[in-house]
Amino acid sequence: MDDERMREAIAKEYGFSLFRQYPEKQTAHILSKDISTLKRWRKKGKVKFVRMGDREVAYLGINIADMLIKGVKEDG
Repeated sequence: MDDERMREAIAKEYGFSLFRQYPEKQTAHILSKDISTLKRWRKKGKVKFVRMGDREVAYLGINIADMLIKGVKEDG
């Protein structure tokens, strides 16, 4: 299965859109992770995000799908 079809299948299964932006709290819920984990990954540059002003960030559904498919490598 190619990456695009796999992303589409994951998005359908988890109930999100690939090209929509999701706030950090909702993204953490989709990933079944604590929001502090997602923030740590973001600050270490391990995940792609969109800055929504000074204090808010969002994540594109396509990047959420990639996190679900490929995981996020934790160093040390």
